[in-house]
Amino acid sequence: MAFQSGDIAACFGTDVTSRTISALTSSPLAPHRLRWAPSHVAIVADWQKDTLWIESTTLCPHPCEFHQRTIEGPQAHQPLVRIADYVQAGGRVDIYRPTPVNQLCKSERHLLSDVLINNFVLASLPYDLAGALLSGTRLLQRTRLFPDADFHSLFCSELVAAVLMRLGRLNRDNPTRYHPGRLLRTLVRTGTYQFVESYPTPTTERT
Repeated sequence: MAFQSGDIAACFGTDVTSRTISALTSSPLAPHRLRWAPSHVAIVADWQKDTLWIESTTLCPHPCEFHQRTIEGPQAHQPLVRIADYVQAGGRVDIYRPTPVNQLCKSERHLLSDVLINNFVLASLPYDLAGALLSGTRLLQRTRLFPDADFHSLFCSELVAAVLMRLGRLNRDNPTRYHPGRLLRTLVRTGTYQFVESYPTPTTERT
């Protein structure tokens, strides 16, 4: 499958941390493929003649395409290399794509890349561990004690939610509230994104 700008990768890891995230954020009322919540999300964007997987993480063993070293926080990689990391460990990666009416136009694809690369990856922002932990809370989400948005650091679904809000594909809200499961459930329920492909087979082929 050829990746498209705006595709979202829903990653289902098998390590203890990933399974804990999924267990704490799952919902039996979610769309079928999302009842067991993803533990991580990434978004695809075009950059020059390449197609890149953009994510914010502390767990990637590969050097960032831009920084040329392993980092924590927003970073860029080849999509199939990162998919292979999950599949070879016994997990899976589902790809979600904007529905036809929500496909990105040329200017939106350019904006997506600009925000992700220039504002997030090249800015060397740190990973937002506190935000990631708070996003999974259920009661705190409903109170005024929940912290305001802060783009000085980002976790995985916070990054994706922020750029989708900028593109008008997700209603304006505090992106820190979106853990991976909540983000995908919202996008699918509103008809903004749809499932298109699943990767159970490891590969490191470049797109």
